[in-house]
Amino acid sequence: MDLQRLHYFLAVMEHQNLSTAAQLLRVSQPTLSRQMRALEREFDTPLFVRAGRGIEPTEAAKRLREGFKGLERQLRSLKSEVASASNQPTGEVAFGIPPSPRTLLAVPLIERFAKSFPNVTVRVTEETSGQVSDQIAGGLLDLAVTNIHEPVRGVTAEPLGREQMLLIGPPDSRLTRRSSVTVEELGDVPLILTTRPNSLRLFVETRLARIGKKPKICIEANTLPLMTDLVMARLGHTVLPSCGVRELIKKKLVSACPVEGFYITWLIAQPKSRPLSFAALQLARVLREIADEQIAKKVWERVEVAVKESSPDDALALR
Repeated sequence: MDLQRLHYFLAVMEHQNLSTAAQLLRVSQPTLSRQMRALEREFDTPLFVRAGRGIEPTEAAKRLREGFKGLERQLRSLKSEVASASNQPTGEVAFGIPPSPRTLLAVPLIERFAKSFPNVTVRVTEETSGQVSDQIAGGLLDLAVTNIHEPVRGVTAEPLGREQMLLIGPPDSRLTRRSSVTVEELGDVPLILTTRPNSLRLFVETRLARIGKKPKICIEANTLPLMTDLVMARLGHTVLPSCGVRELIKKKLVSACPVEGFYITWLIAQPKSRPLSFAALQLARVLREIADEQIAKKVWERVEVAVKESSPDDALALR
C-alpha cells in the first residue's frame, strides 16, 4: 500500500471534491485523479461516483475509510514510538470511556498522566460501552473502559472493579441505600431505559426474563444526563451504576437504592490485534492505580474473573 495514496484518499473522502482536495494537498487535480483510479484498481471496485459539482463515495469507499483510519493511527503511533525510543514518550494515546465512570476515572486519570508524561497527548472519546468496544476492535482507540456485559470479540480485557447497580428515582420517591429492591419488584416499576441493543437494556431484560417478567418501559433514552433529567422530572425511574449518579445522590437531586443481584464489572480493554505503545502502556498503568484507589475507598469491589470472548448472555454469568 502506497502511504501517500492513503493520505490522498482520506482527503478526498473528507472534502468529496477532487479540486478542493487537490488544492489542500498541493497536488494537481489530474495527479489526484490518477491516484484514486490506481486505488480503485488495487481494490478492484469503484470508490467514487459523480454527484453535481463534486463526487460521492460508494459503500466500498466508506468501508475502506474505516479500515484506513485505524491503519493511519497505527502508523502515527509507530512513528512516535520509534522517535521516542530513547527519550520520554511522545505522540498520542486514544482513550475511550462510557458516561457512567467518566467522573470517577477520566479527570484523575488524565490529570495524573499529564503530570508524568507531558509530551503525550491524550485524545478522549466518551461513548457507550458498546461503541468504545467497537472502536477498540477497529483500531480507533488504544485503550477503553467498558463493561463485562458487552461482547469482547476482537479485544483483550481485564477487570478493574465491580460496583452495585441502583434503582434511581426522583428525590421524593423514598428510595434509600439502606434498603434494596428485588428483581421481581423492579419489574413493576415504570422504567426509563436505553434502546436495544445497549448492554444496560439487555441486562435488565435478561434478568427479568429469568423470572418470567418484562420491564415496564415508559421512556427510551440513550444518554445518561437525559435519563437522569427525566427521572428528576418525575417521569419514571431508571437503573444505573452507582458511579454514574454519585454526585446527584450527594446533592439529593435523585434518590437511589440497590437492586439485589445487579452488579456491573468495569474492564480495561485494548485491541487484540496489536501491542500497545509505551505511552498507552503507561496510561493503562495509571488507570489501574486509580481503580485500585476506588477499591481501597470501598467505592468499588475487587473482582477476579476470566474475561473471555463472549456474548452479552455469557457475560451475565461472570458478574
